[in-house]
Amino acid sequence: MKKLSTKKSAFVSVDNTRTFEDKNLNELYVSEWEQAAHASKQIADICKTYGMLTINVLEEHPIGHVSLAANYTDKNAFDCITYDEVKAWTEENNGIGERAEFTLPELKKFLSEVGSQVLRPDHSIQKTPGVELTPPLQASDFDIKIIKGTDAAKEAYSGFDETTLHETLQKKDIDQIFIWGVATDYCVGKTALDWADLWYEVYMITDAVKGVAQETTDKMIELLTSKGIKFIHSEQFQKFLD
Repeated sequence: MKKLSTKKSAFVSVDNTRTFEDKNLNELYVSEWEQAAHASKQIADICKTYGMLTINVLEEHPIGHVSLAANYTDKNAFDCITYDEVKAWTEENNGIGERAEFTLPELKKFLSEVGSQVLRPDHSIQKTPGVELTPPLQASDFDIKIIKGTDAAKEAYSGFDETTLHETLQKKDIDQIFIWGVATDYCVGKTALDWADLWYEVYMITDAVKGVAQETTDKMIELLTSKGIKFIHSEQFQKFLD
């Protein structure tokens, strides 16, 4: 790892919210995330001490979002909906529920692009406890907040999906990224891959990330490694500070 520049580096938290990290909410809890919570706070505190840029990337869905099973008449959480299934749907005969905030043409367009979508229980709903930061993290730990997933007709795993994240980093002349959060095999991993494609130098902080499943996490780590993304423990990076 090259010398860490406090002015050229950004530390980015992805989806460190109660939806994924508070078991009591019963939304999309990622098992054992609590083990990394203190590492996340430690990282944020170090960044504040050295005046480094910290960014909070989080998901906030409208209640009628395309990924939520409750927005369909005959779907349950973790069912899969496919383009092959919906392409024959008509305005008069379809499985879209009353709560949905997307149209049939929008659903068909989305699924024609991605092929299929695993539907989730209600989670990360705007203006609910699920979008709150998980303690001990708090809003004052971050300089910038980036919200993804607000388009009801699209899924958004990456922090780059229709957000100002890239433009924000360019304005700050950032070229080195440290990323942590949940989940390794979904939003954290996909955000890191997008950074690598944009030629940022990317580090994933291993003790402050957690995956949903071991198999998908292992596959994502293999892909991240192939893209040149590096892995570092939170205790290691402080010695590289200017």
